[in-house]
Amino acid sequence: MSRHMSPLALPLALVAAACTLRLALAPAFSSGMAARREMLGAVAAGVVALNSPLPALADWQGEPSRALKKYGSAVLALEGAVAKGDLAAIKPKLRKFSLLCGAWRFEPQDFRKFSAIADALIEGAENNKVDVVQAKYAQLLKETGLKQMLKGAPVPKGARVIDTGSSIAGISKLSMYTES
Repeated sequence: MSRHMSPLALPLALVAAACTLRLALAPAFSSGMAARREMLGAVAAGVVALNSPLPALADWQGEPSRALKKYGSAVLALEGAVAKGDLAAIKPKLRKFSLLCGAWRFEPQDFRKFSAIADALIEGAENNKVDVVQAKYAQLLKETGLKQMLKGAPVPKGARVIDTGSSIAGISKLSMYTES
């Protein structure tokens, strides 16, 4: 996510430039204390405004939870096909394994570890190695704890209930646009 300047930065820079211009065009010796106080106030306000946290710093908006719920459920649904060794059913869904790893993208060590397991699983499926797919699938479920995390959490019901399913795209959009 890109970081942007504060919307107050430009107006404060203009105010600081105006104060500097006023100070530069004023006589060399100021007769009163007001000019210094104004300048000190402008500098203090600028420092406070420019050092405050920016709204663009809000990186986590529920996407990892959404990815875990969406792609984790899809990966768990493949458990029967993996147990049977049905690579024809698994191959169209290989993308779900790499997308599932995105749930840990803000935790670099876990992301690298789970991505390596998913990559080995995908490579095994592409090379028609059922034993590799089954072993890596079991390892992925064990390492991520996916079954425990997605073990039938109750669906929130009622008015004004907000979760990752009701935010971002919403449950209705998720059901309308499903990936194959």
